[in-house]
Amino acid sequence: MIILQKLKFDYDFEAFFPHDDPETEFYQNFRKKFETDNDFFIVVLENNEGVFEKEFLGKVDSLTNQLRRIENIDEANGPTQLTEFVRDPLLGSLFTRPTLRWQEPENYVIDSTNIFNSKHLVDVFFSHDGKSVAINMKHKQKLGKKKCDLMSLQIEEEVAKYGFDKTHVIGRALGQRIYVEMMINELALFIGISLLLTVVFLFIAFRSGWGIIIPTLVVVLAILWTLGFMKLIGKDIDLMITVLPTIIFVVGMSDSVHVLTKYLQELRNGRSKNDAIRYAFKSIRLATFLTALTTSIGFLTLVLSNIQPISDFGVYTSMGVMLAYGLTFTMLPAILFLAKPKRMFEFSSSDDFWTAKLHRVFRWVLRNRKQVFSGGIIAIGIGIGGIYLLKVDNVMLEDLRDDHILKQEFKYMEDHYSGVRPFEMAVIPKPGIDPFDPAFLKALDSIDTFLQNEYKVGSLSSLAQLTKMLNKGLNGGQKEYFAIPDEYGMRQVKSAFKRKDTKEFVKLFYNAEERVLRVSGKVGDTGRLHYEALNERLADYAAARKLNQYFDYKITGTAHLIDLNNKSLVDNMVLDLLLSIMAIGIIMSIIYKSWKMFFLTIIPNIIPLVLVAGIMGFTGVPIKISTSIIFNIAFGIAVDDTIHFLARVRTFLGEGLTLRYAVKRTFLTTGKAMVITTLILCGGFMTLIASNFLGTFYIGILITLTLIIGLVTELLFAPLVVLFFFKPKEESNKLISQSEL
Repeated sequence: MIILQKLKFDYDFEAFFPHDDPETEFYQNFRKKFETDNDFFIVVLENNEGVFEKEFLGKVDSLTNQLRRIENIDEANGPTQLTEFVRDPLLGSLFTRPTLRWQEPENYVIDSTNIFNSKHLVDVFFSHDGKSVAINMKHKQKLGKKKCDLMSLQIEEEVAKYGFDKTHVIGRALGQRIYVEMMINELALFIGISLLLTVVFLFIAFRSGWGIIIPTLVVVLAILWTLGFMKLIGKDIDLMITVLPTIIFVVGMSDSVHVLTKYLQELRNGRSKNDAIRYAFKSIRLATFLTALTTSIGFLTLVLSNIQPISDFGVYTSMGVMLAYGLTFTMLPAILFLAKPKRMFEFSSSDDFWTAKLHRVFRWVLRNRKQVFSGGIIAIGIGIGGIYLLKVDNVMLEDLRDDHILKQEFKYMEDHYSGVRPFEMAVIPKPGIDPFDPAFLKALDSIDTFLQNEYKVGSLSSLAQLTKMLNKGLNGGQKEYFAIPDEYGMRQVKSAFKRKDTKEFVKLFYNAEERVLRVSGKVGDTGRLHYEALNERLADYAAARKLNQYFDYKITGTAHLIDLNNKSLVDNMVLDLLLSIMAIGIIMSIIYKSWKMFFLTIIPNIIPLVLVAGIMGFTGVPIKISTSIIFNIAFGIAVDDTIHFLARVRTFLGEGLTLRYAVKRTFLTTGKAMVITTLILCGGFMTLIASNFLGTFYIGILITLTLIIGLVTELLFAPLVVLFFFKPKEESNKLISQSEL
């Protein structure tokens, strides 16, 4: 417990970048030459009467100065402190003057006209409706969580002091703080609800305090040991790990439920307590080992993901499942031997609610086998149709519900400013090409024009934009000179580039040592598919204008990496799932020394995966980081029922029962445990739908749906598949006798 108290929560979205990937490596090197694209804060201040009001602008100016003094803030640029270059008509030299003379209301008309004629100011410092202004800040790069939390709190406190009509604060550090707070709250919520629901289901199933205490104690210890191990090796709780306790809780409960169900069945058959314990553990030890192993494999295949949080999630969840299995076969029998669960013994002698119900289902399945198989084929066809509609798409805040404050602030910035999603482009001049040559800059400006008009990049910054601003200043601030100059004009601009106050600006957009330029800006968070289409149009645009004679370009940045990451998820997901299916099928074939076991294990469990994938396609749920892991998890869990069913059939066959009677006895005994464990699993996973993280919500609802379909599929198809594969040929057409039904 001492170790657990030291567990930390962290959320680093860069951990979701694909590791050992050339695109990730390129961006990491690129930002070393310039700066990161996500270490920023934007504070938006609304004024109902319009922003050109002296009292309001005075408060904005004061706040800008206060924000600049906060520790770790490198820059804070507000609308009242903007300047522009202008040439002195008498001396011919450049000087800077305020863009907005906020202390002189008599100049508001002139200055506002100039501002709204300047693309680099509107939607960056001023909203296009003139109702708000933005203070843009940059902070030190790669700050730790503690410093980020303190900085975001200080910013919020300073903003609150001024009493603006309405304010908006957006930044990575603030988002990280809110995410972590949500993770802590939801972890406690999920564990609490899972525990409550599990207690209810266990009580319904066993009507005994011991029937609740024993399985719960096993999984709680497995969770504590898993989290303790994580802390020992220095692993913090991230967004993926928040669902780990819930998954171990509900998955680890399965073995205990199967053991207790078998134990009660043997008590009903007249065995003594000690004999019932021995027989129960002996008869299902192989099946429970296989279910723990296959579930663990389902999670462990995620280790192949090139996304570190998903890989870690697979490793630790797999370990937790095996820990729960180990505790089930060590601690659980010891408790049953030492304790005296009187109420459980009494319950074992009572009428079993499930037997009559399952008996009716079994008879219906065997009498309607053609309808069952026909329905299965139709369901698979519908599922495949839905799979063709699946999309691989994502947005930066895909994990948040639409009504969450961060999502609303993103939406506000898209409606009133340039957006918040970073846009980054690397431009590499061809050998021998001078980046300050007018022809090169015009080609670069052509790209800028496309980005502004078609790509809708706002707050666009580049060497071409800086050149046009200086050219405008050198020509008296006249609007028509906001363009790339000719050779003569470029000589004057180059001279201006050498000024001390412009050198730092040039370094933001051109690295002379590496000969690489940067084009940056902000766009709306409209999804990977949208920008993938725009990237293709950009490539066609550049090719049509033969811009590649001047430079090569490469889209990069944090948002682009997340997009690429999601694009590769389908291939990874399919590969991981196939690996999981093959591994589980082969293990079953080897252990039972029959190739038939491969098909017996796989066939009933492919149907729910196909159906859920189809449902995702029909309902528009995209494949993304969170939903990509669902199929591996669901298959690893769903196959447990098949393993228990097959193991029990073989046990009964070994005791001399006919195949049909063995299937019937299995359906009535193991079927109960299958229903109970599915209810417990679904109850646990359904708790995840209360999450504010949409990824967690989808994990909960889609795995629950998969397990329900899997149970129905198992009950309908498992008996028929077993009879088909195991039945001797000479008995294939015999009718089932009434005694066997």
